Amino acid sequence: MTDDPPPVAVHPPVLYGGAFLLAVGLEWLVPLGLVIAWPDGLRHGAASMLLVFGLCFAAWAAWLLHRAGTGIPTWQAARRLVIRGPYAISRNPMYLGVSAGYAGLALAIANAWALLLLIPVLVVMDRLVIAREEPYLEARFGQPYRDYRARVRRWL
Repeated sequence: MTDDPPPVAVHPPVLYGGAFLLAVGLEWLVPLGLVIAWPDGLRHGAASMLLVFGLCFAAWAAWLLHRAGTGIPTWQAARRLVIRGPYAISRNPMYLGVSAGYAGLALAIANAWALLLLIPVLVVMDRLVIAREEPYLEARFGQPYRDYRARVRRWL
């Protein structure tokens, strides 16, 4: 096995962080204020649930990868195939968790731009990150990865 990382087009922290910073700038320049005719209690409750779920789910997934001794950032090689815990529910639980946390933070600060930008972020994640990671993982882990992919959905 080589130490080559997956050939992703963009690193997820850069994508999510960049989109969120862009949303904050857009909201300052061109405020939409749409979200957010929700009552504050409902908005804050939904934001809290998404943030807590997202952070916990992503942290659990990252902890399992760390414990298995495999690369977590996309610039590191995958060394082990982890298929239990949140990986039994989603092939991408860290991305799922970060997406939920992103949405929760967007709701918490009532930034409609951030919610709108989450859509292209998810498309980029699906097409330029995950779609490039999957052949890499198949080449590294072979039939066990193909079996896992057939059993567990990409997102949920």
